[in-house]
Amino acid sequence: MTTPNPSMRDMAESLLVTTGQAIRHGVASDEAYRHRLATCFSCEQFNHKSRRCGKCGCYMPAKARVGGNPRMLCPLNLWQR
Repeated sequence: MTTPNPSMRDMAESLLVTTGQAIRHGVASDEAYRHRLATCFSCEQFNHKSRRCGKCGCYMPAKARVGGNPRMLCPLNLWQR
């Protein structure tokens, strides 16, 4: 499914939240990273060509590595760890 690109404002907001989580919590465990990417790869919002989330616009191989609150990092609340 093709999704519209998020606005620059939405992408900037997501970047700020992700950066804050990275500063506070560092890096996610390897297990959490693999789980998050698997979740993204199966999500209809994920763009497999660009490897970006259609909802927040983030490059998911990088964002999935960020530690912190999964509910703050995934805009669809699909990450459980």
